[in-house]
Amino acid sequence: MTTLVRVAALGRLKRLTPFSALLWTLLILIAFAVIYPIIVAIVREAPAIAEGWRQIAEGELSRTVPAVLRNTAIVVAGATFIALVVGSALAWANERSDASLGLLGQLLPLAAMIVPPVAGVIGWAVLLDPRVGLLNHALRAPFEWVGIPMREGPFDIYTMSGLVIVTGIYTVPYVYLVVSAALQRLDPSVEEASRISGAGPFRTMTRVTLPAVMPALAAAILLGVISGVSLFSVPAVLGGGARIEVLSVFIFRLLADYPAQTGPALVLALMMLVFVQVLLVGQNLLIRSGRNAAMSGKGFRATPTRLGRFRPVVRGLAAFYMLVTAILPLLGLLLVSLQPFWSPRIVLETLTLDNFRHVLFENEYTVSGLVNSLTLGLAVASVNMLITGAAMLHFSRSPGARRMADALTALPATIPHTVIGVAFILAFSAPPLRLYGTTTILFIAFIVMTLPYAGRAAAAAAASIGAELGESSRVSRASDLVTLWKILLPLAAPGLVAGWIMVFVHTVGEVTAAAFLSGTRNPVIGRVLLDFWNFGNFPQVAALALIITAISSSLVGLMLYVTRRAQRRITT
Repeated sequence: MTTLVRVAALGRLKRLTPFSALLWTLLILIAFAVIYPIIVAIVREAPAIAEGWRQIAEGELSRTVPAVLRNTAIVVAGATFIALVVGSALAWANERSDASLGLLGQLLPLAAMIVPPVAGVIGWAVLLDPRVGLLNHALRAPFEWVGIPMREGPFDIYTMSGLVIVTGIYTVPYVYLVVSAALQRLDPSVEEASRISGAGPFRTMTRVTLPAVMPALAAAILLGVISGVSLFSVPAVLGGGARIEVLSVFIFRLLADYPAQTGPALVLALMMLVFVQVLLVGQNLLIRSGRNAAMSGKGFRATPTRLGRFRPVVRGLAAFYMLVTAILPLLGLLLVSLQPFWSPRIVLETLTLDNFRHVLFENEYTVSGLVNSLTLGLAVASVNMLITGAAMLHFSRSPGARRMADALTALPATIPHTVIGVAFILAFSAPPLRLYGTTTILFIAFIVMTLPYAGRAAAAAAASIGAELGESSRVSRASDLVTLWKILLPLAAPGLVAGWIMVFVHTVGEVTAAAFLSGTRNPVIGRVLLDFWNFGNFPQVAALALIITAISSSLVGLMLYVTRRAQRRITT
């Protein structure tokens, strides 16, 4: 027996090749970059944490923090509800009805990437500002024609409802992706049996489909809550005008104001982290209790539910979602970017491209922000996809190693970006690593924050390749590196390219890390946009937001082209 154990141990050691060891080392280093700042911040700031808790519980912040938490709860709950209803309905319409969205269905989850949330929020602000909003001005015109002057409205985006709706709009894609994937794996025979038994579409959906995908709905709710709690761009742009402060912006202000209140900021960040981990435990319990759902590892295509006269309505709602997430905000940004100053009245003679020339060539701050963001995007996307792609492809033949690699790459997804930002400030601002104010700290933070996107894309690419190809190469005595470089990577290239573009777009449009870790010495686009907005440089903000949107949409278009071309090769 002892001999067998020794032989098994030697076999495992032999399988741990130098290349495998290198991949494990890189993955563990990234996981270390996630955990180390949080632990160091807690240990180093322990006295400040105790004092911060006292200030929140009974001190000067005891009246402010409950209001901030209440505002955060309202925004997150409302936005998650909107995203759950809209995202689930659109996913069901696309996967289970004859109102399939076709190309629009593919674009729907990418809307938040085509228009980065910070650009979309600024776009809606220039449309629905109560006084000078372009859309508000157009809606007031008919009243003025009949002799009813209106100086403001009829809509005001700087309200709690405005915060909730805009946050919900940019949370919909996450819900849509999760629910749509669950519906693709759901065996439709039970739904078809329900319809044959005389149940209508609504009853079948509520009694059969929804219970079967309940774990996916729980995951969608969790994603909505995590993104809502840590979302920075929407409250940073709209919260000031609404005089509504939420947790992410409040934590940022505690650290940005002088003197910095690190104790209360860290206490609130840790509360946010604990809250998310509790939700994760609840989600896991729900998934365990729902193992009997009729799910399968392969995709099904159900007989579509006929919606009859409601079919145009459903398709119209999907088109309306694209209108409010992409088309209208971009139109508002374009009109303001061409003006010398923000005005609701469009005068053709005053339209100019000066704002684009200024932010692209003349303003050192914006030029540095663009260069830094694009450079970081290229570096972060390349490093993350190289590591995760090599790991997922190399470990595809070992289920245990693959699951461990999945867990390591998914780790940052369980930590709100606000917590990562706070921990990085406190851990890397003091010896031995004085990285605050450098592009290095942004590079590490972006690596950590975008790792889950890279890991998911790499895992999907690896799953599409048969394990026998790699085994055949190894039988022919090819090394792990040769097998990866000459066989696995070329086959997985379309999926890895799509993941690279996804990571690049998220890095360039990232606002939370930019707000916490960027400054005048290491500007990036997210921070530049927020600074310009706060300083009132609205036409230049609009021009810069459009430039980022053009870069993002071009890359998303390239991703769609690459993936669709790869699908055609597979089918032919």
